[in-house]
Amino acid sequence: MDKQNIFASLPDDLTLEVFEPLVDAGAVLIERIVSKAHRTPEGQWYDQDRNEWVMVLKGEARLVFEEGEVVHLKVGDHLNIPAHCRHRVSWTSEHGETLWLAVHY
Repeated sequence: MDKQNIFASLPDDLTLEVFEPLVDAGAVLIERIVSKAHRTPEGQWYDQDRNEWVMVLKGEARLVFEEGEVVHLKVGDHLNIPAHCRHRVSWTSEHGETLWLAVHY
């Protein structure tokens, strides 16, 4: 067993958002995402083939869905995003890291 801590070893360079797979079992991908003042570029949407469950463990973020719904996520908030539900990240906190746990299934 290789014990790790999701809050440890946060990247120093957050010029780009960091996606780190924690478990990749083919049908299921669990990843840690680290953001700081990142957002999806205007006009671009995530349109994923799998469902995605996300939780904010640290910081804050705002997601926008193609149909116009805006969801503000704070520490402990989680959301299930169905496959092919087009969405984008419109804001993440610029005052510290936003740490996400994402499960793609």
